[in-house]
Amino acid sequence: MVSLTPVAAPVERRAIVDDDVVVRATGLTAGYGGTPTLHGVDLEVRRGELVGIAGENGAGKSTLLRCLAGDLQLDEGVVELAPGTRAELAWQHAALCDNLDIAENLLLGREHPWRPLSTARTHLRTCRLLAELELGTELRPTTDLVGQLSEARRQLLAIARSVVIGPGLLLLDEPTATLGVADTARVEALVGRLRDRGTTVLMVSHDIEQLFRVAGRIVVLRKGRVVGEVDPVSGHPDDVAALASGHEMDSSAHHQLSRLHALSDRLASADPSSSPLLILSALGTALGAEQLAMHVATPEGGLRLLCALGIPDDLRDAWELVPGGVGGGPMGLASAHAEPVVDPDVRVGTAWRPFRERLWQLRIASSWAVPFHGSEGLGGVITVFRDRIGSPTRSELDLAMLYGGYAANALERDRLVGELTSRNLVLETIREVLETLTAPLPIAAALDAALGTLVQGVQADAAAVFTREHGEARARCLALVGAGGTVMSEDELLAMVREHAREADGTMTRFPVGTGGWGRAVGMPGVHGMDWLVVVRRDGQVTAETGALVEDTAHSVRLALERDRAQRAAQETGALRRSRELQRGFLARLSHELRTPLTAIGGYADTLLQRDVVWDAASQERFLTRIADESRRLGRLVDDLLDHSAIESGVMRLQRDWCDLALVADAARACVSEEARERIQVDVPRDLPPIWADHDRLEQVFVNLFDNAVRHNPSRTRVRVGLRPANPPCVRFEVCDDGVGKPADLAGAGRRGRHSRTAGAGLGLSIARAIVTAHGGRIAVEDADPGIRFVVDLPAEPDDTEQTVEQDG
Repeated sequence: MVSLTPVAAPVERRAIVDDDVVVRATGLTAGYGGTPTLHGVDLEVRRGELVGIAGENGAGKSTLLRCLAGDLQLDEGVVELAPGTRAELAWQHAALCDNLDIAENLLLGREHPWRPLSTARTHLRTCRLLAELELGTELRPTTDLVGQLSEARRQLLAIARSVVIGPGLLLLDEPTATLGVADTARVEALVGRLRDRGTTVLMVSHDIEQLFRVAGRIVVLRKGRVVGEVDPVSGHPDDVAALASGHEMDSSAHHQLSRLHALSDRLASADPSSSPLLILSALGTALGAEQLAMHVATPEGGLRLLCALGIPDDLRDAWELVPGGVGGGPMGLASAHAEPVVDPDVRVGTAWRPFRERLWQLRIASSWAVPFHGSEGLGGVITVFRDRIGSPTRSELDLAMLYGGYAANALERDRLVGELTSRNLVLETIREVLETLTAPLPIAAALDAALGTLVQGVQADAAAVFTREHGEARARCLALVGAGGTVMSEDELLAMVREHAREADGTMTRFPVGTGGWGRAVGMPGVHGMDWLVVVRRDGQVTAETGALVEDTAHSVRLALERDRAQRAAQETGALRRSRELQRGFLARLSHELRTPLTAIGGYADTLLQRDVVWDAASQERFLTRIADESRRLGRLVDDLLDHSAIESGVMRLQRDWCDLALVADAARACVSEEARERIQVDVPRDLPPIWADHDRLEQVFVNLFDNAVRHNPSRTRVRVGLRPANPPCVRFEVCDDGVGKPADLAGAGRRGRHSRTAGAGLGLSIARAIVTAHGGRIAVEDADPGIRFVVDLPAEPDDTEQTVEQDG
């Protein structure tokens, strides 16, 4: 394998035993202007893999591709490519030559230095290459100029050009960022075919769903570091969103839902005596802990060991009965104070003094005891042991409390059927909340449904989600749900948030409501600002399960909001890119349209002003006629721009009167050039009635349709104009030509111009459609075989509203 390193460092060559590896990156550090973007990235891709790269904006995805392609100098690290492997990078903005056709772009750089191919052989070779890539339909004809291609065809051509070069590694940077749904599907189909043919592909995309459709595995970057990988078969898009936003994958709503589904199913079918051990095992799996113990409360106020995992017999015997309070160590303190007791270092303090040496022999460095409560008070304590010094996170404590609630349910299942039903309701509420927030719903609908489920599950009076972004003085309510017709205003709940919720961390705050009620507020900080979940009940007692449910819902709401914000940011970025592309295309066409008549006017004027040439009268008249025609054409273009601006701003007004449509057509015919006038034939029946319309605006419609038919077709194209009455009382006129016909991407009249021999600014048909619509008519485009036909229907008489306005005037 060949190592690609910075210019200043020597190129290291290594022999890799595994011939199946195409590229391996080790300790990549790179950036721009002395600021690192990547920090120690390690990545290995095997032959034939399609690996997706995901992450937020600025995570270093494009920088990683540039490093692998050798396009960016490394600060540290090594990139190794298999012998004979070439990395080819296809950018999200395809780097193509707009003035060359498809064949010339595809073979650019592959020409034989002293034996160039003829034009015919070039296109024949291109057709064979495209057929091999199954792109014969999308990129035909190969004589089309690249500057006239749609964004989707340009992207397909860019990928095809990268593939035909024969790279061993294809790097795709946002290949569908600016494409619609149908065009995205075409590009995904091409990438899928390349994957099936054994091409090794790395693909960067903000569309997580797309990566799950095409990739074999997904690597997630965050702040220039690889934070994890997700298997699209067994994983979930929420896993990628959680990793990209800086959270553990196990904290995603999908993983929580899966664990709760599995635990609830096992508890439903398990023997009651084995339920506590199942719960402890599930908690150990969720926390990554191998040593746990569960004590239950005794009537005497002490604790009894119910089950344990990874605890030797001597400690089991010593902890069989533990008194409450200080004498019971951390478990006794947790039961006495009804709150978690954390010992970040068992060697320090007095809590574990009798067992300190034994714990250290078992490589136990820290512990935390979390009490759980039943319907009659303290239910017991769960103690988690870790092999590393340090305190647990708030999420870990919450998770232990949640599983403690399940333990209390299991212990009371046989005694209290009613309480079991209540706890099953809590479990079902958690499931419904998680399923709602992970469903493909708009965020407002998802929040309303989730809060409704939460209010029902905890029998609360109201629940709401508030947010305040940086720079905002007041928090906004995203969702508010009341139960049983209960009405609580946003201001009431927001006042509770301001008084009780802590912004410094994501912990839950408990506060009283009225004389016997309760409230819970959870602050959820993020890079955007602050979110809050608040739940209020005016009467009744609160249980441990209720608090765990509120906190679990808060974490799920936080992930749902972050995922929604990431999706909206990606959509806004894509829309901005597409808008810029449209602006650039419009300005290019407009500059062409302005330059053409100006060039003609200047050329003929300079010819007449030559002092050393004397032109006869006929030639002078011909030159002056062309100058006049081009001046009128330039004037019409300026008028089109002004009309288009008026239409877009909604200030276009019609001056209606009774019009003879035949005279309007003749006037429009006189506005075009003499050469075009001879090719236009107008057929008018004798019984054609007058219509209530704006004469000048209808003349503009005719002129635009005549100009479209004449200028965008071969010089011998004939144009036929037919006018006739139609039912209901209206007049129909048709403008039909025998030219090249309607292109496949012409969606409707007035939406865009033709893609043929000459380009246009694309305003004429748009203005014509707006004028016809303002008259209450319609315009449609049809195939004429040959050519196309524009059909315009206009009402012959004013409606009642227009008559009333006219009488009042």
